[in-house]
Amino acid sequence: MIVFSTSVAGSNRISIEGRAAQMAKRKGKRLKIINLVDEMLNVAAELNENVTPNTLLRLDKKVLGVMKSNALHRISDKIKKDPEVDYIIDGHTAFWWKNGPVNLLDIGDFKELKPDFFITIISTANQMESSLGRMKEWKDAKLDMYELMLWSELEIYTADLISDTLGKKNYLIGIDEDPLTLYNLIYNPDMIKVYTSFSMEHRKKSYKALSSFINKLRKIAIVFDPRSVDLSAYKKYGKDSRIVQIAANQTVRRDYHLIDQSNIVVIHLSGLVYSSGVDSERMHAHSTGKKVFLYFPFNKYSPFTPYFVDKMFNTEKEVLAKVKELAAELKSRKGK
Repeated sequence: MIVFSTSVAGSNRISIEGRAAQMAKRKGKRLKIINLVDEMLNVAAELNENVTPNTLLRLDKKVLGVMKSNALHRISDKIKKDPEVDYIIDGHTAFWWKNGPVNLLDIGDFKELKPDFFITIISTANQMESSLGRMKEWKDAKLDMYELMLWSELEIYTADLISDTLGKKNYLIGIDEDPLTLYNLIYNPDMIKVYTSFSMEHRKKSYKALSSFINKLRKIAIVFDPRSVDLSAYKKYGKDSRIVQIAANQTVRRDYHLIDQSNIVVIHLSGLVYSSGVDSERMHAHSTGKKVFLYFPFNKYSPFTPYFVDKMFNTEKEVLAKVKELAAELKSRKGK
């Protein structure tokens, strides 16, 4: 299995990738992580080029292309020599540099590598800005938070474009997602994939029960949890801030992408707190042909409540049983 992982510099994606690799090791599997930029720097060193991550993007486009091609070829050779190992190839599909986009990878670059699927690790600009500030190679880049958010959009857009053209999936994974999600995408890719939808506004009151439910769900499904990226941190910048505006739009696009990469959506409403986000998500899922299940432990509700869902359940046990049933059906169909 070969996974190509892309993200913005400073996203600290190694944290979730490393934990997935450790999980694989505990289960007797071998999962290695190879960094494309490091391989490009090794190529440069052998050519006696004094190149660092900080100066990489200053190179002539043709020189950069030669380094990239050689690095990809070397990675491909490493994979062929040890076919019993699974690999995550860390790279960037693009960069945001000097106030504009710089393309690094295109469809042709993956003809030799042939990844089974792509992942884009997403973090908040607050986290990325803090990480970049501690990295020597990016100290002079002077990327502000708004540009980091644009770079994040560019990574997702480019990875989607390349993966769609190759007929592969690009999965968004939040930086704080349970590493079991990445592990199962690699080692149990036929598991049913579930997006969990819920109100973000009463987190202190009901997140304990919600987390317990999601942990049970993870035993039978690959789960995408929108809490894995906390975009609410942008609220401190004020209502009129362009940072808040782009963060709000990114939140909607991110959650829709998570729904699109899932088989079903499970809504968990343990408290009667209105959420326009939950309403929008279930309508998006319903209109794109996804199964939508609603956990709603109340007897009274509006006629609108069940309209955009396939089935309502009064207990979590019933929801889990239905997801398990669908998971078995999906596995049976794929077996044929």
